[in-house]
Amino acid sequence: MKQATFFLLLVSGFLFSCSNDDSQDSDNPNNPPDSNYHLQGVGDSAEDLLRQDNFNTLTIEVLYVSGFQPTDGTISNLSAFLGNRLNKSSVNVTLNEISSPGLAPYSVNEIIDVEEEYRTAFNDNSELTVFAFFADGSFSDNNNVLGVAYRNTSVALFEQRIQELSGGVGQPSQTLLESTVLQHEFGHIMGLVNVGTPLQSNHQDEAHGKHCDVQDCLMYYTAETGDVVSNLIGLGSVPDLDSQCIADLQANGGR
Repeated sequence: MKQATFFLLLVSGFLFSCSNDDSQDSDNPNNPPDSNYHLQGVGDSAEDLLRQDNFNTLTIEVLYVSGFQPTDGTISNLSAFLGNRLNKSSVNVTLNEISSPGLAPYSVNEIIDVEEEYRTAFNDNSELTVFAFFADGSFSDNNNVLGVAYRNTSVALFEQRIQELSGGVGQPSQTLLESTVLQHEFGHIMGLVNVGTPLQSNHQDEAHGKHCDVQDCLMYYTAETGDVVSNLIGLGSVPDLDSQCIADLQANGGR
C-alpha cells in the first residue's frame, strides 16, 4: 500500500504546508484508541467535527484504488472547505493507494469490508479521524449515485463513475465534480441536513431525505448524483452551502 501525507495548518483561513507523523497505538495497532467510535450512524459525530471541545485536530485518511486517485485540487478544495466550517487547529490528510479489491459494483456492506481491512487512522486523544474511500466502481444500489456517507466518520466516492462523467467535452472538470461530491458527503457527516445538526429554519427537502431544499446549495440532493453534472457546466467552483445550512452549522459549534 502506497502512502502520501499532507499536513495543513488552519489559521484564520490560511493554509501552511508542514509535516506530521500519524499517531496510533504501537502496542496493538489492530486495537487502537476509541476503536469503536467510528461505528456510529451518520451525523452522530457532528458536534465533534464542528467543535474543538473534544477534538482539536482532524485527520482524513483517503484510501483510493490504483488509477482512481483524487486530484490535488480536490484535496485542496476540501481543506479550504473544512477550514471555513470547522473549529480545528489543524487538518492532516493522508492518501493511501491499494490494488483493486475486486468488489465493484460496491454495496455499502462491501465498502465497510474495505474500511475494516484498510483503515489505519482512529481517534487518539485530541485527534478526530475520518475515512474517505475512492472506489473503482459504481454503487450497486444505484448507478447514478456518486457518493455516500455511511457512518459517523466514513464516506465513499464512486470514483469510476465520477471519472466517466468528468473531464470530457461538455463535462465539468474532474476536480470540480469530485470536490462537489466529496464536500457534499462531508456535509452529511457534519450533520446536514437535520441529521445530527439541528435545523435553525425549515429548509429540509423531506422528499429527498436529509438534503436542503435550496437548488443552488451544496446540500441539494442532486449534488451526490450524476444529475449534478449539467448544473456544474460553466461553474468555476463548487456550489456553496446556502445561508440556512451555514446557520445550522454555526448553531452546532461550527463556523
